[in-house]
Amino acid sequence: MEYPKALTPQTNFWRSYQAFFSEIIFVFVVMIWGITFIFTKDALQVIGPFAYNTIRMFMGAVTLALMVGRDWQLVNRAYWWPSLITGFVLFGSYAVQAYGMQFTTASKAGFLTGTNLVYVPILSAWLLRRAPSRTAVAGVLLAFVGLYLISFEGGLGGLTIAPGDFWVALGGVGWALYIIVLARYSPHLNVMVYAALHVFLAALMSGAVWLWVEPLTVPVTSAALWIGVFTTGFLILGLGTSVQTWVTRTASPTRVALIAALEPVFAAIGGWWVGEIITPRILMGGALIVAGMLLAELGHLLRQRQ
Repeated sequence: MEYPKALTPQTNFWRSYQAFFSEIIFVFVVMIWGITFIFTKDALQVIGPFAYNTIRMFMGAVTLALMVGRDWQLVNRAYWWPSLITGFVLFGSYAVQAYGMQFTTASKAGFLTGTNLVYVPILSAWLLRRAPSRTAVAGVLLAFVGLYLISFEGGLGGLTIAPGDFWVALGGVGWALYIIVLARYSPHLNVMVYAALHVFLAALMSGAVWLWVEPLTVPVTSAALWIGVFTTGFLILGLGTSVQTWVTRTASPTRVALIAALEPVFAAIGGWWVGEIITPRILMGGALIVAGMLLAELGHLLRQRQ
């Protein structure tokens, strides 16, 4: 009988190095996620939200389609219903987020969008008809206190939510649903084919609304538009999808969740860099949202291990 050979020190070193390298790459991806809130905010000053979403999602779909390569031969009827549902959720999430970002700051949008990590365990528990964990409930409470500090204005007798913040916060719920839908369908499909199809369908839905509610003009000479389209369409929807898939296969889920929680922090840093006013109240609210994100996500991962 022949016994398997022990791993050499070089092999062990390469495995450790590969995990570390993937996490460093993912930090840069998350940094781009956060900074692109600035680019999106600038682009929405020169073009409508549905036109912007249509262009950037088509660029993302083309990028993903080229990366699929020969795997297109795997497409069959099993892909259409999951791609249609996921595409609709993606379309809706981008729509409300982009609409709201016209009326709020990039730093606030980053924190409010980041609440999706808090909603994921709660919505998962509701859809699966299981009671949410205590850590998930505590994380949601922290996030809502943070959302109040960031978004609500006026005294207790006349509270009003800041313009645009409601829609961006609603987008956070949409992104949570998007994560849940991906987790539901992706294990049964080729990931890249599934991604390319649902992003393309989301672009078609956004294009249909664009034709209906917004002018059909595109400011082709606007640098702000194409910077936003390139960073969010090519780098995030295109390359970012493949990088995230690779990272989740090499790094632990806990470390991936911790790194992903940095997105609103990078958004706030980027907003401050371009001159946005970040008050102590926004900083405190953002810190509570990030704390709620970490508490809910780590509690969810701990429960899965148990």
